[in-house]
Amino acid sequence: MSAEKELHANHRQRMHRRFAQQGGFSGFAEHEVLEYILYLAIPRKDTNPLAHRLIDRFGSLCQVLEASEADILTVEGAGPAVARLLTTMHAANRYYSQNRARAPRAFQDLEEVAAYLIPQFYGAVTEQVYVLFLDDRNCPIKLQKVTEGTVNEAAMARTQIARLAVQCHATQAVLAHNHPAGAALPSPADLQFTRELSNALASLGIRFLDHIIVDKEGDYISLQQSGRMPAVEPSLLQGVAGSKKKSLEEPKKENHGSV
Repeated sequence: MSAEKELHANHRQRMHRRFAQQGGFSGFAEHEVLEYILYLAIPRKDTNPLAHRLIDRFGSLCQVLEASEADILTVEGAGPAVARLLTTMHAANRYYSQNRARAPRAFQDLEEVAAYLIPQFYGAVTEQVYVLFLDDRNCPIKLQKVTEGTVNEAAMARTQIARLAVQCHATQAVLAHNHPAGAALPSPADLQFTRELSNALASLGIRFLDHIIVDKEGDYISLQQSGRMPAVEPSLLQGVAGSKKKSLEEPKKENHGSV
């Protein structure tokens, strides 16, 4: 073994020991995390220079993992195996985050609903719209991805959501969508869509509990909790279902735990 190869082998052994001792990447710089990940695709060469080039090209480790295969392949030294590894890791991480968030048998409040919905947008680079259907005991019936694209472009989404709600016999619904390139603040189009959907669901006797908007960092705003949910047209209120349990719209009482 040449002196250079022996140096790389010893460095990898130290990295493996460090990873084992820390139980993960605690204390690692982001280029070291990427360097370690690249061992899976590059079994013998020094991966440190490539890790630096990738981070320099995309700006951060997170952005490296969010890059497309085509973009990764433009970086010197990043071949197909590296591109596949990085995009697969990102997809696997997103799958894990989404599926780890299991719905409870019954939601206790809107904060619990938000905690369940937010992981659906992990790593999303386009705007996506989900709707959670509930029964009158706040139990989840179905989580459905309705569309991919801005809410105001989803002209068919309102009809689709209403149809799905009827099909699964829902009495309540929560809408969630993300702003992957902006803050978690409702646009005029978001508020208009919320108002139209609220009236459409009310006409079917279904309560529209909340519209949650999530940003890229996972921060969110609840239109219900921020006082932005529109009032339903009075003529539509007669058939709206009431909950047999405490409404999710009611805030939690201080120092009494979950309601």
